[in-house]
Amino acid sequence: MKLINDIYKDRLSIFKQQKKNINKLWNINEQTAQLLYMLIKTKQPKNILEIGTSNGYSTFWISLAAEQFGAIIDTIEVDEARFKLAQKNLAGRNNVKLHFGKAERIIPKLNKQYDSVFIDANKADYINYIKLLINKLNDKAIIVADNVISHKESLQEYLDYIKSDSAFESMTLDIDSGLEISVFKIQ
Repeated sequence: MKLINDIYKDRLSIFKQQKKNINKLWNINEQTAQLLYMLIKTKQPKNILEIGTSNGYSTFWISLAAEQFGAIIDTIEVDEARFKLAQKNLAGRNNVKLHFGKAERIIPKLNKQYDSVFIDANKADYINYIKLLINKLNDKAIIVADNVISHKESLQEYLDYIKSDSAFESMTLDIDSGLEISVFKIQ
């Protein structure tokens, strides 16, 4: 499946090399990246939030889809070394706004309503992230949470919450480390 043009092959090669050579880069795999790309293209959100930038690999894919209709991505990273690497890797991506710090501190300061959210950060805090986001989600916002199969025990509180709250319709996809895809509906 060819989703992005050849211009970006060099950039994707850099991400691949970084993943291979640098410890603690928790990048999604290409299949998950392509799924995010397609979800963003289909949904055409105005504002997107990513929690857990790492070196910017998933952000890059999201930004490529989002630029086609002028969407902005706010992305949050807590680790300084990964944040600086993401700044370098995402230089020139005009639709990306990087935030450095703990998501629990940054989310309340964001003055936007989000149509799409990707969560791939500290697993034990997913529950905190979604609770902080409830009033910042537009109707029919899509929330994609990574690692729900590989880290199910750490994410059980999040999964219980998202599956029991009637404001969410949710399903688990068994690709890569597992994705929980949820649609939020204002009640």
